[in-house]
Amino acid sequence: MKKIGKFLMKGILRLLGSLPLKIHYKLARFLAWLAGDVIRYRRDVVMTNISRCFPDKNYWELADIRKKFYLHFGEVVAEAIWFGACHNPKRLRDARIVELLNPEELKRLSEVAPSHMVLFSHTGNWELIGGIESYSPEVEIPMTEENVCVVYRKLSSKVWDEIMKENRAAPLKNRDGFSGYLETEKIVRYIYEHKDERKFYHLCTDQRPYFESAGYITLDFFGQPVRIMAGGAAVAHKFHMSVSYLKMHRVSQGHYTYEYITICDDASEMSVEQIMRKYYDLVEEEIKEQPENYLWSHHRFA
Repeated sequence: MKKIGKFLMKGILRLLGSLPLKIHYKLARFLAWLAGDVIRYRRDVVMTNISRCFPDKNYWELADIRKKFYLHFGEVVAEAIWFGACHNPKRLRDARIVELLNPEELKRLSEVAPSHMVLFSHTGNWELIGGIESYSPEVEIPMTEENVCVVYRKLSSKVWDEIMKENRAAPLKNRDGFSGYLETEKIVRYIYEHKDERKFYHLCTDQRPYFESAGYITLDFFGQPVRIMAGGAAVAHKFHMSVSYLKMHRVSQGHYTYEYITICDDASEMSVEQIMRKYYDLVEEEIKEQPENYLWSHHRFA
């Protein structure tokens, strides 16, 4: 029964994904209304997070951010569905959905250290990272399918975990042979086994810790103490990696910019806490620029 359900779900997603991107944005508006006004998906969590980060704003200003967030949330879902049908990289290039702003800095960072750690938050659309090699074909970038890695946390549903894995790798030329999709628990061993190879590790790291561990540290985020996951910084520190923050700015509907902002050339020269402090300063700065462009529906504060 699970195999039949998975087959049907993949078929539906493939059919929806084949539709033009403009149609998906109409779907996004429907999803925004459904999630925000009908189901009221985590609406209390959203308002609590926003109000804690922007205590100077009145109720109507907070409500406006909430409304825009649900539209953003709908667009993330719709774009991810569309992305999953981009088995031809040309579709990504023609859509110009992502623009790389500073490939030269990424190239420099790749040359000053054995490998590179990219830390990013739930801003923009993080589900589009799998197409990084296809977005700017006219620009030379050091990342390829052979050396790029994306770290993820395994979903509790085996079916959905497999569907999302295939969706995120849709535009790759060698989807079946791609080894850079790494589950969180396997990253240290993978890095150790490939320490003599130049790799680019992308790690989303703005969540609260999933479980208690002595390895987690506490930092201020929007003036409030939060427990944070520091594994990416710790690994980068241990293996002398360069580190950057991937800023995903929403320019307009259907157009994001990716900018790699340097945190350090050699993570071993900074403490894990210093790396994470600089990272969270950049996250906070980006959120203040575009408050609606963040995933407010997750618990952010301890």
